Amino acid sequence: MSSSSEASTKSSSSDNSQSSLQQDANIVLIGPPGSGKGTQSSKLSVHYKICQLSTSDLLRQATQDQSSSEGQQIRKAMEAGGLVDDHIVLSLVNKNLTKPECSNRFLFDGFPRTINQGEQLEQLLASKQKRLDAVLEYAISDDLLKRRIRDRLIHKPSGRTYHEEFHPPKESMKDDITGERLDRRSDDTTETLNARLNTYHKQTIPLIDFYRQRNIHRCVDATKKVNDAYQESLEIVDYLHKQPTYKPAPIDQNPVDKNVLSKNFLSIYNSVTSVLRDHGLI
Repeated sequence: MSSSSEASTKSSSSDNSQSSLQQDANIVLIGPPGSGKGTQSSKLSVHYKICQLSTSDLLRQATQDQSSSEGQQIRKAMEAGGLVDDHIVLSLVNKNLTKPECSNRFLFDGFPRTINQGEQLEQLLASKQKRLDAVLEYAISDDLLKRRIRDRLIHKPSGRTYHEEFHPPKESMKDDITGERLDRRSDDTTETLNARLNTYHKQTIPLIDFYRQRNIHRCVDATKKVNDAYQESLEIVDYLHKQPTYKPAPIDQNPVDKNVLSKNFLSIYNSVTSVLRDHGLI
């Protein structure tokens, strides 16, 4: 892709693999910074020929407008390693979901990150008569993450990511596709990484339980080599899509009236007490 706007909503081109998904497929990738979800996102979007929505790319693009107060808020949060306000993220997501290339199939990389965002996304998709098919969590220890982060590289125009040790470019410091220069991310510092990991464990881990309850969460071993983790991801997505197991948030059709419950309990208590008294047990 030649522009940053195209990079943030990448509609993938064909590859030599044949997608097994014949219908719409909507996927979410969850994982801490450095877990490899960005690399897997690019590979999966190409394989399944679906729109890739990276919230990190969308947010970085928004910070390019120096005069925008929204851009300044985003920049401040990202530099501190925190999360951007939900309403800003959701606004960007909704805007991009209306684009033709993202209207049918999409893959979220880095969104949602909180239960609130998960609930808002669920409502947004329901309004479009859509739902998620798979949520993949890329699991890895903090210690290994810190090793990965130190040597991470990025091709800014496309958002493609590399790593000098674990996923090196074919030619040093050059993008495999365009041959353009690779850069190190400005937020890949030890201080920022520690803050981002703390934020992830505090706010994103509960989101995993949110999706586990809906039976679409599966864990991928992110310590594996890139292609091995990719194959595991393909197998999981194909399985979940062929055998839809999504469980929407439960809705209580017959909510309990607490006053009635209290009266019923009192009635039972009085009856039992009366029987026990008649038998001389109390």
